[in-house]
Amino acid sequence: MAFYPADFTFVCPTELEELADYYEEFKKEGAEIISVSTDTAYVHKAWHDASPGGIKKIKYPMLADPAGKVSRLFGTYIEDEGVSWRATFIIDPDEGGPHGDA
Repeated sequence: MAFYPADFTFVCPTELEELADYYEEFKKEGAEIISVSTDTAYVHKAWHDASPGGIKKIKYPMLADPAGKVSRLFGTYIEDEGVSWRATFIIDPDEGGPHGDA
């Protein structure tokens, strides 16, 4: 899972584009990429539709977490700002929990 603060920012598109570049390789290894922000699904769609280039190549799921529940669960939520820190977690179903770099 790749957490990021918000759509329509300057840095987030480059990070998400890079994940998109490697998506097929992840899938070949049996892994899934999921990006998470506190934006709504409507904002994700608007960002995808309005952005030229790279964002349009995203094929992996983009999780909408407007209430911050998933972000809080993973300890990435910034209460005062209502957004998530950037963080990446690798979840191994055989190990039973997240392992990440927040």
